[in-house]
Amino acid sequence: MKLTDEAIDELLKSMELEEPSMSFTRNVMEQAKLEMPPVTLRTKVDKRIIYSIAAVFLCAITTTVGYLFTNSHLEYSISNAQLNFSFAMEKSTYSLLLKALLFADLIIALFYFDKFLRRNLNSYR
Repeated sequence: MKLTDEAIDELLKSMELEEPSMSFTRNVMEQAKLEMPPVTLRTKVDKRIIYSIAAVFLCAITTTVGYLFTNSHLEYSISNAQLNFSFAMEKSTYSLLLKALLFADLIIALFYFDKFLRRNLNSYR
């Protein structure tokens, strides 16, 4: 006996779908409610590691800012109360490494700021 696609479609349409009884569905749902939800896995990271990485980046930022201020000329005259801050870009070593370091510092600072805001917003709820 060879069945065509049309014949198979007709047979499937004529069949009734079997459904479990309502008590079975209710029992399964009640059992699912009693199950404990899975616990999220949280890894513990030593705080000293985080603080030491933050200290390295903080030292890098302060060293960079200190270097920029020592190579700039700050002039202030009281007569016209004008602050003239000029900086020679040729004196600074703006290499790719420095830009990458500043970018990484910015990203880490944004992560800490986000964590700080989330903690403070959750404490108000």
